[in-house]
Amino acid sequence: MSNGVSTQPWKMGIDKRPGRLILRCFGGNNVTKVFKVFLNMRFYPITLLSLILLFSTSWSADSRVDSVETMIELEAWVDRSELPFNEELTLSVQASWEGEQSRFRVTPIAPPECENFEILGSSSVNETKMVEGETRSTKTFEFALKPTQTGTGRIGSVLFSYVDNVTEDSSSLSTQPISVTINPPIEKREPNYKVFLIIAIVLIFVYVIYSARRKAKSIKIPDRTEEEVKIQEKTLEETTLETLDGLSPLISEGKADQFSSKVYKLVTNYLEEKYHVFTTGKTTNDIIDSLSPLSLPDEQIILMRDALSTCDLVKFAKEGVEKERCKEIFDKVKKFLEQNTK
Repeated sequence: MSNGVSTQPWKMGIDKRPGRLILRCFGGNNVTKVFKVFLNMRFYPITLLSLILLFSTSWSADSRVDSVETMIELEAWVDRSELPFNEELTLSVQASWEGEQSRFRVTPIAPPECENFEILGSSSVNETKMVEGETRSTKTFEFALKPTQTGTGRIGSVLFSYVDNVTEDSSSLSTQPISVTINPPIEKREPNYKVFLIIAIVLIFVYVIYSARRKAKSIKIPDRTEEEVKIQEKTLEETTLETLDGLSPLISEGKADQFSSKVYKLVTNYLEEKYHVFTTGKTTNDIIDSLSPLSLPDEQIILMRDALSTCDLVKFAKEGVEKERCKEIFDKVKKFLEQNTK
């Protein structure tokens, strides 16, 4: 110390961070001379403060530029690590960052160089969503790859270049290469149409035989003498009415379930024989729908629907109500048959 002032500013609390920048920019020997010049000036405190502010701003800008490179996260993956030769593979490349999509200008990426793969096409999707209260944007690129031969396929790096719209700084990132195992093709069995055809033919054949038998059953072969022809035979409605009357004692005996079951069977047999309506295995609604094409009066269809529906409900009826419903069934079926005799 020749004059006792060269080291005094450091002891008065000069920021060490700008000091490092000064040492880095000017070197240790030159810094001493620079400070001596400033200290001999009349307004050296102001000049020194300006110099510190200048280097602090420069350091902040350098830190901001360096941080841009780490603001974007880039990753790549495939939908599976191995695949058959006759199937396709999807490569996904995704860049994500905090902020809106408009923060960065992304240069369109080029397809990766591939070994044992052929690129069929590509697509991209942009998405912005809130994650823990922060806005996060993603840009995803997908490539469809088709194997060209078995063995090990290699997908090269994908270069992702972008420009920060805030700082106008540009940078780029790249993905790591990916290896995929390509196995021999898997044979896909085509549907055996011959089996389906044979089954269809058998079902048609069974249906034809069944229909023919039902038709033959409904045809009455005349085998009567002249005297028998003269004798007036009872109609189907009269026979059914007689059977219905024979079931009426079941109502007074309180056998509601038995009555409803027998009436239901009596009515369905009548419909099959009278209108050739197939009722076996069908629900009440299906049976009523089968009567619609017959051009029956609406009143008769309503009577038949109510009678059959009430038969279904008798088994679930509360005690003491079965008789009333059985009487209702009896009256509606009887009215339906009487109208058909006219």
